[in-house]
Amino acid sequence: MTFLQDWDDISIKMLKAAPSDKPVLSHYPPSHQMDLAREAGEPSPRLCGPVFAESDLESQIIRLEGGQKWDKHHWDVPRFAPFTAAGYFVSHSGFLREVPFDPFLPWIFMGEEIIMSTRLWTSGYDIFSPAQSVVGHMYVRRHKPKFWESVHRVFTHGVHNPLQMLVLNRIKYQLGYPEAAADQIMPKSVLTAVEQYSMGSARPLEEYMRIVGLNMTTKEVTYTEWCETGKVPPGFEKFASSYE
Repeated sequence: MTFLQDWDDISIKMLKAAPSDKPVLSHYPPSHQMDLAREAGEPSPRLCGPVFAESDLESQIIRLEGGQKWDKHHWDVPRFAPFTAAGYFVSHSGFLREVPFDPFLPWIFMGEEIIMSTRLWTSGYDIFSPAQSVVGHMYVRRHKPKFWESVHRVFTHGVHNPLQMLVLNRIKYQLGYPEAAADQIMPKSVLTAVEQYSMGSARPLEEYMRIVGLNMTTKEVTYTEWCETGKVPPGFEKFASSYE
């Protein structure tokens, strides 16, 4: 990864500028080849568009494909966003107590983002896109080892995909996929201590799904517009003045 000079200080300032008591800043960073200093006055990418994965390997888990520059102009106040991503994730360290990372999700790649987004939001955290890109990510890395290759080296070749399919059921159960109901999951150890690493109690999961336009039963995505247009989410209209 590449880092803008004073990236951490800028991140803290953006976190404080977000209109929330419990903000999270997150998005897919631009390429490591991007001149981050030159981009300082430009709009930052925001992560909007979810899709249900079509690959059998990904078992209809949510993929995020709408990471791009949606705004025409730069805004100093971070805009609301529906999803978090691991490429750039900034919040107060208190989130580690309230929404601890699930140690029973090894070998997960797709699925990590939607489960963290839902757990954070239902625990009262508001998600924002950073007003400025401060890190760059080295995507693709064709000639570098990938995490699934590490799994093969530790165990045996070909074991990664079955392991991922097994562990994905834990995420799908938490998100309310009907085919991943508790009585349908085997082995039951997949749900070990799941209640300790599941949704929060501050806001209902159903409300989050409505706001971001996801239906886990029909596997349909409803275009909600607010993220792409830079508006506040439904129910957050009191913060609209922050963007005027």
